Amino acid sequence: MQCKQKSNDLLRLLKTTVSLAIAVLLFFWVSGTTAFSVGPSLSGQELEPIETMIQVGKYRMNFKVIKGGNLTILLESGGGNDSNEWNRMAPDLAQKTGATVVSHDRAGLGKSDLPETPYDMREEIDWLWQGLKQLELDKNLILVGHSYGGWLIRLMANDHPDAIRGMVFVDPFTTEFVDALGVEYLDNHPMMGKLPFPTTHPETLTKVQRALVRIVKEGLGPKVEVMRNTSVPKGIPVRIITCGKGFLPKPEEREAWRQSHEQMAASIEGAVLRVAEQSSHMIPWSQPDIIIEAVTEIINLIKKR
Repeated sequence: MQCKQKSNDLLRLLKTTVSLAIAVLLFFWVSGTTAFSVGPSLSGQELEPIETMIQVGKYRMNFKVIKGGNLTILLESGGGNDSNEWNRMAPDLAQKTGATVVSHDRAGLGKSDLPETPYDMREEIDWLWQGLKQLELDKNLILVGHSYGGWLIRLMANDHPDAIRGMVFVDPFTTEFVDALGVEYLDNHPMMGKLPFPTTHPETLTKVQRALVRIVKEGLGPKVEVMRNTSVPKGIPVRIITCGKGFLPKPEEREAWRQSHEQMAASIEGAVLRVAEQSSHMIPWSQPDIIIEAVTEIINLIKKR
């Protein structure tokens, strides 16, 4: 009987010790030296995003979320693309970083509602921010923006600097590029403001076509004026990735595109410019690893602070 009692006492002691050790480990894992955790890498796991429709004002916006640690990577698509642009890369990004990864369909694209109001960049960002707040993903953000999405993440960072921890611009559309070639020139460019379909009969257009008409209708002028008054928050790591293979038709356009990225990198303290040597404009499809490497590099820099 005495032996049995000693055995029970020893078992209780072991359980208490193990529980305490787990509690201590969890405390240091969650608190660490920063205000967030990125979670362990999830290599080998199959990760599927959860789609959620969020009400933002009068409209619904579609979000895709792969849940990870409480550092959130926001993927902002280019031009007329929706969140499907990131379908291939997002699971790999989540696996390799352990962070939460979120993408979304901008107004009128993908599954999101098409507004009846004129296009407004700040309203676009406001709707996105409302959605992130409802998802409780409005803190500790790394912003990744491709092409026109580069403008949008810069605007978001300008309006919500305290929430941003780092930025990756992927072959971004820039104010420097507009200044080099001019608003009128780009408004009439077949790869910029001139749409590749007739717009004289709106009733025949698809939802996506109507969304594109809404975006380009007012031209680049009002957008440029908004963007001239933005800045990247100081002290955060920034990476700019430029395409190695030109995609614009004219040599002077390709040169202006590359120079705009060089100028942008020079204007942001600590920014690093990388060349995606194997890629044209669609780097998220053709060379996603260079984006994942840039994000991972930023996470490592954040963890050291």
